[in-house]
Amino acid sequence: MALPHLAKAEDEHLFHCQFDNGKEVTLRTFEDGVSYVFGRPKTKPELFLTRTYDEIAVTPWNGVGRSIWEDLEFQNADVTYRIWGNFDRMTEAHEITGGILVERGEEHLARLECLPGTVTYTPFSFSDAYEAAGYCWNFDDSQWQEQCE
Repeated sequence: MALPHLAKAEDEHLFHCQFDNGKEVTLRTFEDGVSYVFGRPKTKPELFLTRTYDEIAVTPWNGVGRSIWEDLEFQNADVTYRIWGNFDRMTEAHEITGGILVERGEEHLARLECLPGTVTYTPFSFSDAYEAAGYCWNFDDSQWQEQCE
């Protein structure tokens, strides 16, 4: 299995940003999946999750709108952590934004917006990592599949 280009070194981030509450989130790829680390810098993480690629969900950009976006979901028991990255292609600055949406079923528990200028994210990197792990997007069914033709 080929590694995502961002996974060549363990310390390279797939996504990283800081929040106004002094906390930060980091996603890193590894050979079999992605890790999620949330908490204050240089302290023990409040939440550390590792999931294999078949345990996460990536929603790719649908090709519509002024923004190029995608999100990646982690499950932790009945709570979903949805991390998103967004690139505004219609502005001169091409601002990159992101954040986390925390949900339990249909209930929104928290929404954290990354502080401007703190987002480390490359558009399409969530989808690229998933594809490098052997998945492909089925446009007819609008879902990822492992059996690519």
